[in-house]
Amino acid sequence: MIRNITGGLCALLLASAFPLSISTACAQGVQSQTEVDGQPGNSAAQMPPQVRADITRAMQYPLPADFMNRASATLGELSQNGIQPPSSQGMSLAATIHQMTRISGLEPILREHGFTPESFVMGMTAFGMTIAASNGRLPAGLPSPNPANVALFQAHPEQVNALMQAMGNPPH
Repeated sequence: MIRNITGGLCALLLASAFPLSISTACAQGVQSQTEVDGQPGNSAAQMPPQVRADITRAMQYPLPADFMNRASATLGELSQNGIQPPSSQGMSLAATIHQMTRISGLEPILREHGFTPESFVMGMTAFGMTIAASNGRLPAGLPSPNPANVALFQAHPEQVNALMQAMGNPPH
């Protein structure tokens, strides 16, 4: 488990790391684990099929060993250049990746750090989903995160924290 990650930071990850359709489903999952007014919350079975497929894809995505350092540097450079990822409200992973290709100046920065729009979106999504899963913030019935990603997080908690810190300072 990643112990030093607070619920507020998980919420930040859910809001900024991956498409809103996934983050909304995960937020609903938080309610499902605590129950609201004694009523069971949403489960993975109640998610739209595309959202569930995107979550499954992200949970299985293997993060490279140097992902967190490269992603932190990428976010820093994006911030310095005033480039902010687009809103992915209600979008699938595929639509989010496509929208990323349309942002002026984004692809050269991603390329400089060894990313494509797809590898960046998938990596950030896998990162956020692994954090959420490690903290019990996902609906019941979803697959577990890639074990190699969990091992990477456990081996390098300082890199996890650095990337989370980089995510907490979006461009204004």
